Amino acid sequence: MTTQVVLGNINPVVLEKLQSLAQSHNRSLEDEVKTILENFVEAEVVNQESVAAQAWGKIDIARQRHLDKIFSDSVELLREDRNR
Repeated sequence: MTTQVVLGNINPVVLEKLQSLAQSHNRSLEDEVKTILENFVEAEVVNQESVAAQAWGKIDIARQRHLDKIFSDSVELLREDRNR
């Protein structure tokens, strides 16, 4: 599937820098923009996966810390609180 994206009102300085990058990488302006977008999205996905992995790591540490402990039933504590 091919989708076209039209960008208007691009800052002339940004456009000039994009054209310069494209030329230095021997790419067309369109290919340079596609490459930049793909790299950004891939980095964002990796970053989100890293954040999720860190969160699960913290959860695993908390589980290990509380593994052998017995906790009271919170339902009873909630009932007591409501009855006050």
